Amino acid sequence: MSKMVQRIVALVVMVAVSVGGTLWGINSTTIHYKNVQSDAPVVMTVNGDEVRADEYAAMLYNYMLYYEQMYAQFGMTDIWSDEETGGAMMQMVQDAAYNQVVSTHVVLQHFDEAGLQISYNEQKELQQQLESTIESVGGEETYTQVLAGMGFTPDTYSNMMYSSACYRALDEYYYGENGVNLPTDEELIAEFEETYPDAIAAEHILISLTDPTTGETRTEEEAKAMAQEVLDRLNAGENFEDVMNEVSEDPGLASYPNGYVFVEGQMLEPFYEAAIELQEGEVSGLVETTAGFHIIKRIPLDYEAQLEYYRDELTSTMGATMDTLLQQWMSEADVQTTEVYDEITYQNVRDYLPAEVQEVLNEQDAIEQAAQAVEDEAGTDSSTDASEDAAADTADTADDTAGTTETADTADAAAETAQ
Repeated sequence: MSKMVQRIVALVVMVAVSVGGTLWGINSTTIHYKNVQSDAPVVMTVNGDEVRADEYAAMLYNYMLYYEQMYAQFGMTDIWSDEETGGAMMQMVQDAAYNQVVSTHVVLQHFDEAGLQISYNEQKELQQQLESTIESVGGEETYTQVLAGMGFTPDTYSNMMYSSACYRALDEYYYGENGVNLPTDEELIAEFEETYPDAIAAEHILISLTDPTTGETRTEEEAKAMAQEVLDRLNAGENFEDVMNEVSEDPGLASYPNGYVFVEGQMLEPFYEAAIELQEGEVSGLVETTAGFHIIKRIPLDYEAQLEYYRDELTSTMGATMDTLLQQWMSEADVQTTEVYDEITYQNVRDYLPAEVQEVLNEQDAIEQAAQAVEDEAGTDSSTDASEDAAADTADTADDTAGTTETADTADAAAETAQ
C-alpha cells in the first residue's frame, strides 16, 4: 500500500471516530438511502435487490485496506503484493465483504418492512457531526478524497452508514425498552432457573491486594489486617450491608448491589467452597483468594429479586439480541451471486470501483510516482556528486604521495653527497 493511502486510511479512522461511525450524503439535510444509478454489472441479488460490482468492490477494497493495516502491525507489509499471501487471504476478505453487503441490504429491507423512520433528533445530531467532520478535514474536496482512499464515494459510503442508523433503530424497536421481541419476566425467570439450577446467592466484602484508590500493591499481611478490622466490626453487631457498602472494594458491587447468584466454577474456588458451607444469613470468617480477603454472607436465593441485575445476561443467553436476529435474517435471505462476483479479486478490484473513486486513486498514484521519481533523481545526483568527490580525493592523495616520494629521494641524495 502506498504511503499516501496509509495516510488516508488513518484519516478515515479519525473521521469515523469523530462522527461515531455514522456519515451520510453531504448535501442532505435528512438521512435517507440514495439509490445510486450505476451501469456496473450485477454481482449478486439479496432477496431480489440487485447489488452491483462497484458497491461490492468498494467493500472488498475497504476490507483489503483494513487487513493490510492490521497485519502491518505485526511486520507483514504489502500483503497484497505477494501472490501467495494475497491468494491465501482472499477468501477471508471476500467473505467479510460479502457478509457486509448482505447485512446492509437485509437491514434496509427489514427496516422498511417494520415501517420505521430515523428520528428527527438523530438526523439533526448526525448532520451536525458530519458538517463538523467535513470542516475538520479541510472541506468537502478533502472529505471526498478521504472516502475515495478507502473505496467509497460520498453516496456509497452514505448508504452504508444509513444502514447502520437503521440497524440501531431496529435494535431499539425489537430489543429496546418495551421492545417487541424482548422476553417477558416470566420467560427470563424460567431461563434464570434453567441457567443456574444449583445456584446459591451471597454478598461479600472484599479487601483487595491492590488499593483501588492509589493502585499501590498491599502486602498480604496488610490486606488481612484490614479485613480483620472489618470482621471485628461485624462481630460487634454492625449491619453487614451497611459495612459492605462502606468499605468493600469489589469492583462488581455497583452492578450487583444485592449480591451474586452463581454455581460451581463461576467464582474463585475458595470463595465458592466457603459460601456453600454457610447457612442462609450466616457470615464467614476471612476467606483468602487471589483477589484478596473476603467476608461472605449467604443470602436466600430469590430469582425474581435478582432478575433486574441479570436481565441483560439472560436476554443475551436466550439469543434475544439484534445481532442474533440479524444473523437469522442473513441466513434466511435468498442471496444469488453471478459470474462477475467470482471475477473480482484482490488483483483487479480497483478496476471495479466507482469511476470517480478510480479517478481519485489514479491521481494519487500519479502524484506519488512523480514524487518518487524526483526522489530517485535526487539520489542519483547525490551518488554522482559523491563519486566526483571521491575521485578528487583520490587525485589529491596521489599528488601527496608523489610529493612525499620526491622529498624522500632528495633526502637520500643529500645523504650520499654528505658521505
